Amino acid sequence: MRFVQIPLPPHLPKRWLTIYAARSAGLSACPTHDLRSTYFKKHSSWGRLKMWLAQASQYRCWYCEAKSDRAPFDVDHFRPKLGVTVDGAVLLGHDGYYWLAYEWWNFRLSCQRCNRPEKDSSGVLHGKANEFPVRDEAHRCALPAAVLAAEEPMLLDPCVQADCELLAHGIDGEVKPLASEGTWDNQRARYTIDRLGLNWNTPETKKNSWRLLDDLIRLAGHQPAVVAHLQEHLSTDHEYSSFFRSAIGTHRDKAWVEALL
Repeated sequence: MRFVQIPLPPHLPKRWLTIYAARSAGLSACPTHDLRSTYFKKHSSWGRLKMWLAQASQYRCWYCEAKSDRAPFDVDHFRPKLGVTVDGAVLLGHDGYYWLAYEWWNFRLSCQRCNRPEKDSSGVLHGKANEFPVRDEAHRCALPAAVLAAEEPMLLDPCVQADCELLAHGIDGEVKPLASEGTWDNQRARYTIDRLGLNWNTPETKKNSWRLLDDLIRLAGHQPAVVAHLQEHLSTDHEYSSFFRSAIGTHRDKAWVEALL
């Protein structure tokens, strides 16, 4: 997970403010959960922001940093719009953060693996879907007038730099919590890794790519072609660039590698 800074207004896509005003007005006329659900099915206008969101992350998933070449990205609502689950169980009495459904700052670009429910070979369910646990349910917002800042979400947010810094990357390709066991920061990181399946299938792919880079650094050394190859992997538009930055950092004892970082 690498920090994504959403372009602030007035850099929103053309016509979005007009669409937003119309959709918000229509939503306000839907007083029940069923009416809101029907309205969202007919007016899922957030897809209009998909390209804008993709450009903000150089066409990578905001959660796992993967590029989605074979399947379209999802526009994820960080705070779910039509209901909330906690560890797979529906949170009774909460109709979702429906009032945020068209707020551009609540959108996150997600690959389908991070966003959609799917079980791994062990039967463990991954995927964000409507999952949104908070530290203390007493502070959960259920109405538009509530203060979102009081919630303390368990899921790490790619739009919060401090959250992104809670994840570490090992040369084995796995994402790991950076904070000490037993802390809230560790709990949040572990939950995010497990819920999004950040270590599902991808570690071997990253590890194999790192072996080649590691050999180049050790055997070829400070050569222009090697430097260019490392710079490519360190670039913010490269898939899993956070992992490669961490792995390449294991060679900080070499002055020329340190200069790249």
